[in-house]
Amino acid sequence: MIQSTSPDSSIYYYWGKARQKDENGPACHLLPYHCLDVAAVGEVLLEQHLHLLKHFEALFRLHAEVLKPWLIFMLAAHDLGKFAESFQQLCPDLRMKWWGYIKKSVYDLRHDSLGYLLWHDPKSLRSFLSRETGSGFVPKHVDISLLYRKVLKVWLQPITGHHGLPPKVRRGTFASARSKSYFRQFDIENAIKFLDVLNTLFEPDWDALLSAVQDKAWTKMQKEATWILAGFTVLCDWIGSDNDVFEYSDKETPLDDYWKNCALSRAYSAVKRAGLLPSEPASAKPLHKLFKYIKKPTPLQVASSSIPLPQGPQLIILEDVTGSGKTEAALMLAHRLMAQGLATGIYIALPTMATANAMFERMAAVYRSFYAHDQRPSIVLTHTASYLSELFQTALFNNYHNDSPYGENEDTASIQCTTWLADHRKASLLAEVGIGTLDQALLGILPARHQSLRLLGLVNKVLIVDEVHAYDAYMNRLLQTLLHFHARMGGTAILLSATLPQMTRQEMIDAFSWGITKDRAEISNSGYPLLTHFSSSGLDEIPIDTRDEVKRNVKVELLFDENTVLSLIHQAVEQGKCVCWVRNTVFDARKAFVTLRRQHWVAKDKLSLFHSRFALKDRLALEEKILRLFGKNSGPETRNGRILVATQVVEQSLDLDFDVMVSDLAPMDLLIQRAGRLCRHVRDKNGERLQEKGIKDQRGIPIFFVYSPRPEDSPQTNWFKEVFPKVNAIYPHTGQLWRTARLLAREKGWHMPDDAREFIEWVYGEQGEAIPKALIDASDKAEGEYWAQAGMAGFNALIMEEGYTFSDGKWDEEAKIPTRLSDDSQTVYLSVWKDGCLRPYATAGRFPWDLSAVNVRADVAHELSEDLGKDVLEAVTRLKETEKALNKFSMVLPLQHITSKRLIGKISNTRGEPVDVMYSKILGLLLGEDIEEFGEIGP
Repeated sequence: MIQSTSPDSSIYYYWGKARQKDENGPACHLLPYHCLDVAAVGEVLLEQHLHLLKHFEALFRLHAEVLKPWLIFMLAAHDLGKFAESFQQLCPDLRMKWWGYIKKSVYDLRHDSLGYLLWHDPKSLRSFLSRETGSGFVPKHVDISLLYRKVLKVWLQPITGHHGLPPKVRRGTFASARSKSYFRQFDIENAIKFLDVLNTLFEPDWDALLSAVQDKAWTKMQKEATWILAGFTVLCDWIGSDNDVFEYSDKETPLDDYWKNCALSRAYSAVKRAGLLPSEPASAKPLHKLFKYIKKPTPLQVASSSIPLPQGPQLIILEDVTGSGKTEAALMLAHRLMAQGLATGIYIALPTMATANAMFERMAAVYRSFYAHDQRPSIVLTHTASYLSELFQTALFNNYHNDSPYGENEDTASIQCTTWLADHRKASLLAEVGIGTLDQALLGILPARHQSLRLLGLVNKVLIVDEVHAYDAYMNRLLQTLLHFHARMGGTAILLSATLPQMTRQEMIDAFSWGITKDRAEISNSGYPLLTHFSSSGLDEIPIDTRDEVKRNVKVELLFDENTVLSLIHQAVEQGKCVCWVRNTVFDARKAFVTLRRQHWVAKDKLSLFHSRFALKDRLALEEKILRLFGKNSGPETRNGRILVATQVVEQSLDLDFDVMVSDLAPMDLLIQRAGRLCRHVRDKNGERLQEKGIKDQRGIPIFFVYSPRPEDSPQTNWFKEVFPKVNAIYPHTGQLWRTARLLAREKGWHMPDDAREFIEWVYGEQGEAIPKALIDASDKAEGEYWAQAGMAGFNALIMEEGYTFSDGKWDEEAKIPTRLSDDSQTVYLSVWKDGCLRPYATAGRFPWDLSAVNVRADVAHELSEDLGKDVLEAVTRLKETEKALNKFSMVLPLQHITSKRLIGKISNTRGEPVDVMYSKILGLLLGEDIEEFGEIGP
């Protein structure tokens, strides 16, 4: 037993990271060394990432010479909670070796929260450092309790809460927690000794901080800065936990020597290895240099190349017709912002994985031109992991060795890093060019684990949100919160849409403006197409011309029964045309597919089904096939007589062209979007693409067929549900659907772009036809649900002004925080049980579990069924513990083959009832009653 130690030695008798028992080398990495490793990463990042330092200065309202020493000092204290006996006893051999005994205490409060508790408990660390005692390293004229109340309490929550959640000390079970329950007295004294060394090493300016807290406005703004500080601390902890760079050491070395000779030099290597420093943006280029395929820019692209871009955050909304080059216009704006030093990267947020995949295909060929020619910027797509940047994935995916876990419910930093980055949807926000779903960005403003790292990933990026019209009230409100956060952190956002209701455009501007000026900017221009530009300089609404090529008349015919739809498709097929029928639900799409498959005039090899309930492997293959059959490079040999039945997945971002289109009745803006896939490219009457300049399409005036209930003057209450019984949950506002049908019956078509704004406002605005009495209750209920969804989003979303804190009680595990209310889904990973082993459904590719994923209703896919058997369930548990692409929350669904293309299994719903499961390469994933309805269809 060690009877006494010198003050300098005692702080070395604490482990920070422990090695797995079966690994060679030192048993642990001493706690002071790990703390300095993490601080050194912060030092190097702030030294080499000047854009990030600039954002820190702006948010903290402190100059770098004051701010940096404080940040490094606090980073070095991030694991102060590991001085707790309750933590140290997790490696009992080391505790016994150093201190000669172990007092068993409950480790019910994680080490990150314990670090905050040391400061928060007034009878603990602060008591030792008070002016009254005169002990410790704090200058005697500094009131540590005052500084704690005014600023340190705010800063220390993101510093100590570095494992993805704020510390839990201030609420619930731990509201009255005291440090003496977890720390022995000498543990607290040694923590103070360590802080004393850090104070000498980094020399934070106590007087400057004491002066700053006299300004009430300054202290209030510190809460807003905590969001970026939390993400920065997580990132530094992860990089500082790279065991290949920061080698374990259990030998005493003076900490100033370790800092200079070990921590800093290794941090330079680790930061370089991580590949997270920004590449140098390219100097300003004209549009045709960025996109070599553009010979003549569209009016929107011309405007995006020339509008003044002031300093500071700005919001730009681009509204234009399909084919106007909105994506290239947005990217041109992003390039100009980067060239002016206002951003270093881009995140493109889309509504679905399919649209994200299509966007990646476009970006992969051009993203390098946004950077200087000798740079290697990283690009990441959220789900098709084979496209990950080699530099990025090598640095942050494969090269972390796992430490020994701290306990059953606590992972080490390196384990979290490996597991977290194995889910590439999260990694995309750290890459310089990220492409993914909007959900991944929205998780940055929801109380989800690691939200702070997502926000950090968006700092200094241009946030481009495509298909803004596609989001419901819940996601719209979350998007508004994200815009507020992004503006407050100095970012620029660009929103793209075919058309937006005026109310939605105003809401987006209001949310963004609140982040920079607090003054409301009223929109006044109802023109279309329109470029809306908001910054601290004010609001500018710029009308945009339209190219003759994208001006067009579309005739609309309403069809009132399914047999008429089938007759229309039959006639089109006999004429050698290709047809798409867009249905509003997966069930209706499958039903139409099965019905068509049974028709004698339909060739099975010319009929395809496309929806969201396929495993990603099959969905990507289907998407590739559909683009080949109906895309811009398709010709008569692939198009002739083909039929595609699809859901809304075809209405967004996929460059498809059909000779004939039928759509189930949907809201007006979505019908306009779907009709954009009708005669999209210029072709002759046989479907051959015509490339000559000025030539017109030879297939006649496009006719968009809409399968709809009859738009009667006085409809019955079940007017819509009688025809589409399963669609009400998706489009509940029957009054808007009735207005859409009435408008189309009256106008019999539209002219784009002239009619776009009028049609949208006629359905969504106040000037539309009065909703019939029989539909008012359903419409009022939908309106109520709309505002309830918006209210739920407001309730769920984080509040920037409150800062990174657990005090509001919102925080929970990521899997429980919805980004979509209308699609409460669960990601299921399909696996195949064979010969006593579980393998991913997708056997090829570098990331088979990503490719085996499919989303299903969360209330149906609640948990695995006990009917699977003990062997299978135990195999699932082992798999989730060993496969780094999965975690303990992952839903792995074991299936067994009954044919080469069909598999079956079981799952339990939220009521505990077993649900039969079937997966078919033709129909996708079927659950329960769907199997009875469609299960006989197969190879």
